[in-house]
Amino acid sequence: MRQQVGPAEGGLRCTRCGAAVEGTRHTRTGYTVGYYVLHTGRTGEGSMRRRDDEAPVIYRRLLETVEVVSCPGCFARSDVRRLWLAFGDEESTAA
Repeated sequence: MRQQVGPAEGGLRCTRCGAAVEGTRHTRTGYTVGYYVLHTGRTGEGSMRRRDDEAPVIYRRLLETVEVVSCPGCFARSDVRRLWLAFGDEESTAA
């Protein structure tokens, strides 16, 4: 029987403190979050049409992926949480 390799075995670590993180653990009555991931990176503009007669839908697409990983300990910190909540805001002064 083949075993799945979890994030800790694959070397996934918190970007801020470097702690090894594990996947979310589920029980009968709840769950414990193992880590949070923010997908970011360089983006480019894309467009698509659903039908010939519709106006194009303009969107941002991720060209080069960068994953920012946070352990629950770092994510619980108010300064880290503020950065994550403000991420992507044009007028953000959090960074």
